[in-house]
Formats: sequence, C-alpha cells, structure tokens
Amino acid sequence: MLYHDDEFSDEFIEWVPNNTHIVDAFIHETFKIIRKGYTHYSGRTILEVLRHHSALSESGQWKLNNNYVPYLCRLFALTNPKYSDIFEYRVVKKPLQNFRLVA
Repeated sequence: MLYHDDEFSDEFIEWVPNNTHIVDAFIHETFKIIRKGYTHYSGRTILEVLRHHSALSESGQWKLNNNYVPYLCRLFALTNPKYSDIFEYRVVKKPLQNFRLVA
C-alpha cells in the first residue's frame, strides 16, 4: 500500500496492521468465489459472509466497517492483479477548486 496511499483512507491504512486476519479472510473468500468460476462479484457480499462467520465463531464477532469494503477490494486487486476485474470500482470525483456559479 505504500505506493498507493492515495487509493485508501488514512483510517483504513491504520486499521490494516491490526486486522490482517480480516484482510486474509477477505482474500481467501474472494479466491473461493474465483475458483467457483465467477468473474464479477460483490465485495460487500464477501464482507457480510465474514460478518456471519465471525458471529458464529467461538472467538467472537469481528468489527467490520462497511466503509472499508471498497478498500478491501482495491487491496485485493493490488495484491492479485490477475484477478483485479473481479470487483467493480467507482472513481471518486473531486470537487472543482475554483468553481463559481455565474448568474
């Protein structure tokens, strides 16, 4: 992520080192989908599957922030470029800096 910090929120970058188990589980579930033959899938669905599995686990439920789904998808694409098309990505549009309404 060092070279792609502009693609991730500061909060996500801080969250990852303490939650590598969640990142690994997201990657694992994504590869399960790919092995089933899917070429497009929803990162949000994968996060909900992880949420469900963690709720049933002995070790307790994981705290999963919905806002991190796009970042988990982008991180998967960066670490697995061969499968980067599995998720759809939206472009964030930045506001115009010197925009003025003319009457």
